[in-house]
Amino acid sequence: MLPIIWAVFVVCAVGGFLAVAAYWLDIQDRPDFAPRTRIGWSIGIFAFPVSIPLYAFFGGPGWPPFLKVVAFLPAVALTLFIGFVAGRFG
Repeated sequence: MLPIIWAVFVVCAVGGFLAVAAYWLDIQDRPDFAPRTRIGWSIGIFAFPVSIPLYAFFGGPGWPPFLKVVAFLPAVALTLFIGFVAGRFG
């Protein structure tokens, strides 16, 4: 079971990095955001497991359904990482 969980973790980690990049680039490319709003959403990157799904569903970017699913990958990767560190898998 460990190889399967490890493979899922790797896919989620790589996808999570892409989701963080997509989130940050989308915020920087939004001309309708005031500078203060752009800075606020940019600071949200430090709370990425929560801020990326919030932005995808409520930030008004109009992300397609695929990217809305990808928005949860960083949270899944972080959860699996904590599970590895805590010895839950093995």
